[in-house]
Amino acid sequence: MSVCSYSNIQLSGLRGVLMDLDDTLYNYEKNHEYALRKVHDELFLGMEYLEFSQLYRAARSAVTRRLSPQGACRSRLFAFQNIFETLGTSQPFVKAYVADELYWDNFIENMVLAPAAEAFLMRCEQMELPICIVSDMTAHVQIRKIERLGLAARIAHLVTSEEVGAEKPDPRMFQAGMHKLGIHRPEDVIMIGDSLEKDVIGAQSLDIRAFQISLAQEC
Repeated sequence: MSVCSYSNIQLSGLRGVLMDLDDTLYNYEKNHEYALRKVHDELFLGMEYLEFSQLYRAARSAVTRRLSPQGACRSRLFAFQNIFETLGTSQPFVKAYVADELYWDNFIENMVLAPAAEAFLMRCEQMELPICIVSDMTAHVQIRKIERLGLAARIAHLVTSEEVGAEKPDPRMFQAGMHKLGIHRPEDVIMIGDSLEKDVIGAQSLDIRAFQISLAQEC
């Protein structure tokens, strides 16, 4: 399946829309890199950034392996705690909390809604189509992102892997979104996301039409 443009997605005949959040409504990697460098500059100045980023990647992978498919497997706090524990830092849980707050404050402050996504959301509003965000992440972080992007009043519902106890492409994620929208037939809804495996193939397993978006190609 080829990557689709937001402008080519047809909305007629639908009763609702399921959407991913990260790298679908805004650029995730840009914000992640910015936030991670802020954590390094504030808390790990005695270490080269490359070494720190490698430690972080290893910590995130370890947390994911241990906690997947729970939403907590996405926890940055647990990843930072893993780093501080690996380094033998005293009170690693306290320092991890500081790092987690620093990371998300900078990440969220730097977020910008993608113009193509904004235009698509406006089309949905004009057609009175409710939107449910379906995302692999902890709920409180995704709510902060939605608020920062100015979408709190424009999104009808939110489904997170923390709430469902499973991650995409598990069908329960999409079923939860349909349930919140009050939609029972797969032909009445579509799914939009950046991941072919998680968003597209996951939704298609329930016969939901799905579209893969690349924000890089939308620019």
